[in-house]
Amino acid sequence: MLTNKVKDKSTVFAITSLLFLGVLAISPTKDYFSEWRAYQKEFNRLIKDQPRRIKPVEIGIKQIWLPELGVTDRCTSCHVGISNQKLVDIPAPFKPHPIMYHDSEEFGCTPCHNGQGIATTVEESVGHEEFWDSPMLPLPFTEAGCGTCHKEVTVNDAPLLSKGRLLMQELNCVACHILPGFKPEYVPPLDGVGKKRSRDWLVRWLTDPRSVHVTAKMPDFRLNMEEVDILADFLMSFDTYPETVEIIPLPDELKKEWPDDDWVNMGAKHFREARCISCHQINGKGGHLAPEIGKIASEVTHEWLYNYIRNPREFHAGVPMPQYGFSEKQTKTVTAYILSEFQDWDIEEDSIEAVHTPVPGFYQKGLELFNHYNCMGCHELNVQGIGRNMGPVLTNIGSKPQPELEFGDVDIVHTRTAYIYEKIKNPHQFLENSRMPIFDLEEKELKAITVALLSMNDKKIPSNYLPPESAISTYEPQGMFGQLVDKYSCFSCHVINGKGYLLASDLTLEGSRVHLDWMKHYFEIPYTLRPTLTERMPNLFLQESEIEYLSDYISTVFVNDEIDEVEIKMNEEVVQRGKKLVNDIYGCVSCHQVDGKGGYVGPPFNETGKRSKPGWIYNWIKNPQKYRPDTIDPNAGLTDEEAKQITAYILNLK
Repeated sequence: MLTNKVKDKSTVFAITSLLFLGVLAISPTKDYFSEWRAYQKEFNRLIKDQPRRIKPVEIGIKQIWLPELGVTDRCTSCHVGISNQKLVDIPAPFKPHPIMYHDSEEFGCTPCHNGQGIATTVEESVGHEEFWDSPMLPLPFTEAGCGTCHKEVTVNDAPLLSKGRLLMQELNCVACHILPGFKPEYVPPLDGVGKKRSRDWLVRWLTDPRSVHVTAKMPDFRLNMEEVDILADFLMSFDTYPETVEIIPLPDELKKEWPDDDWVNMGAKHFREARCISCHQINGKGGHLAPEIGKIASEVTHEWLYNYIRNPREFHAGVPMPQYGFSEKQTKTVTAYILSEFQDWDIEEDSIEAVHTPVPGFYQKGLELFNHYNCMGCHELNVQGIGRNMGPVLTNIGSKPQPELEFGDVDIVHTRTAYIYEKIKNPHQFLENSRMPIFDLEEKELKAITVALLSMNDKKIPSNYLPPESAISTYEPQGMFGQLVDKYSCFSCHVINGKGYLLASDLTLEGSRVHLDWMKHYFEIPYTLRPTLTERMPNLFLQESEIEYLSDYISTVFVNDEIDEVEIKMNEEVVQRGKKLVNDIYGCVSCHQVDGKGGYVGPPFNETGKRSKPGWIYNWIKNPQKYRPDTIDPNAGLTDEEAKQITAYILNLK
């Protein structure tokens, strides 16, 4: 009896041991045939065909551990060539990572790309599996990872992210959503709109803004005709301007059906001199900084147009448009020219609306619609009962859990990226009565905004890993200079001491950059240094006293002694050395013209000495990025002597 029990236990022990050995055998077998091992063996085979000798990878799991970032990445177990720029024409996943500022060993992979870093299989690593909420960013949207740390609008080496943030700023997304880092764009207020616009124009605009102006920034809210009619009646009821606005009655000369030809011709001359087309488009041609005005005479009342040309700040305190220094007669002639030429000739007389009777209760209904669609988000209207009706908070939309995204019945892959992209493209496919308008964006624009939104996440990055924040300028020009800067809206195009928009030159060191006499002449008759540019400095019709004051102030205050103290020796030998450097060695004429020959990218070198001071030329060509970080002018690594020789040659050109 006892013997049988012992035998039974021995049998069980033997079977258990065999099973245990089998289990132990499975683990190394599975490890031997693992994906990462196969990739590493394939890499070692491929590098034998490379033109340069490359050290084979040691077989084994590769891991980057960054506890401060909470990162454990094993991505390089398969992407073994990620840091080796010597690899040539090698297939994925062995290709080296595109050259960038960051080192993968310092930051890992998942902080930028997302995915499941601890995984060792392709399927698990990309993170498209249940309960993992940070799948790898699709290839077209990888720049979203840059935005986790880089909060500036323009991010170097991330053009799609930068474009998306710029678009979100231009489209004024912050009007409806909480978006850290974005500020509201200027949009015309609606006080007195009934005195400015016709009801017929408002109906066409509210129905489809792009049908009125192709470049219209206002999106399509898909209003039905009943809503359009009610809103148009509501807006037309505001036919008085605020008490602060002083309206000058339309002069008799402009009350004629058609202005006199001599006035029109004189106005056309002043209009061209003012270079309005630098900012405004006229029937599709011109700048992109201000609204299209090709049909403006048919879109606004003549009285409003005349007063707006006199002083746009009278109506819109924050408008970027400067107040031109036109005389009273010049204002009249420019208005006459616009009234004569900038008409909508396609409007038939019988299509002009007859007397319209608003529906009962239109005001209250219009107020409700105005609030429902959050019109106050963009347009100011000082009326009791107006309020803001904000959309969802987008602060961390890039990390919002997938189960919280309302896909509805939309037939798309259920990922955060797909949801954001399709939501921007057409929000009404998710919810028929969605308040969000349609922006009619191009494919690249849709991707860019998606990237920008994906970059807005709740990842916590230690401060020592973050780039330094740009200092916010507190500069406020004072006295007469401050008044002129405000009157002529200089900050709309120029930066001074970190404040403003860099559409044109930074004026912070302008006194050390250009000669006083040249500056005065330039204020009298501005001209472009780059003929290919559409946006150019307008002729603001400055008064002589204003020119004197501005020129003297800039030449005295906006200077840097270090720039001004540079001395340039001028002799034939130095000039000829500079000529050889410009034409033969550094190829400057690829972008700049000399004696009418060369490129059109940069300003011509001839007569630069009349405009620019020697110290500025020398310091700029020595290190242009020091004075404008985004310039495409390269830093050629010139020696001090070479920079002085090139400066001497440029100064010698007539």
